[in-house]
Amino acid sequence: MENSTETTPAAPATPAKACAHHPFQMHQPEPGCKCGKLRPPRKLHAAIGLWLTFFLGVHLAICATGISPSQYQNSVDTIHKPLAYIPGAVLLLVILPVLFQMASGSFLTVKEGMKYDIKRCDRGGKFRFFLQRITGVAILAFLLLHIGSVYRWGFPLTYQSAFTFTASAFRPWSSSTANFITIALLFAGILGSVFHAANGLWSGAILWKAIQTPEGKTRWNYVCSALGLALAVMGSLAWYAFTLSAHAQPTVAATIR
Repeated sequence: MENSTETTPAAPATPAKACAHHPFQMHQPEPGCKCGKLRPPRKLHAAIGLWLTFFLGVHLAICATGISPSQYQNSVDTIHKPLAYIPGAVLLLVILPVLFQMASGSFLTVKEGMKYDIKRCDRGGKFRFFLQRITGVAILAFLLLHIGSVYRWGFPLTYQSAFTFTASAFRPWSSSTANFITIALLFAGILGSVFHAANGLWSGAILWKAIQTPEGKTRWNYVCSALGLALAVMGSLAWYAFTLSAHAQPTVAATIR
């Protein structure tokens, strides 16, 4: 009787995964991640956003003391005095990071577009990702309005008091209607900036792989939500101090020299 042997087909070779973990191999995005070449600039954008979130918190905390004009003056003096001894500190710590964030944010927005029905990686869902892009664009307009009105479009730096100077920035026009619109837009800009910072902090930690597990993402979401709420409260308090409070009611624009 003739012996017959059955041969089992060899299993297809599995591509080696070592290359993905090789120390000299650039890290590749996970399957399903469509960041592609946008991943490095997005990570840098998120890193600088961390610093600007800290700056936003300090800025709103100082402005919230505007409920008391004398306390606000003390807060401003406390910050400005040490900066006077550090040449270029404002340029390096505030202006350049803001300019880079504006440029990189505009670049990423142009590359990704503004459509709602788009989802890249894990950013908390389409709606949050859409709001992140919308608020990013809105912040550009907000900064132009905020900085321009604060410095009266010409950067005069002489003023009677810090409170008077800041309060007048919310009323930069001779028209009461225009001032009302400016005040409303500045409030919307504050809340938009708070959401963008808090949500960007959440997605940035995931992008940098500081948070990876579903449980960790949930806990970090609570932390960022609490931070966003705190920033929103401080921002609203600051806005109220320079717009609707009893100290801000008089017309202060005329006192700016």
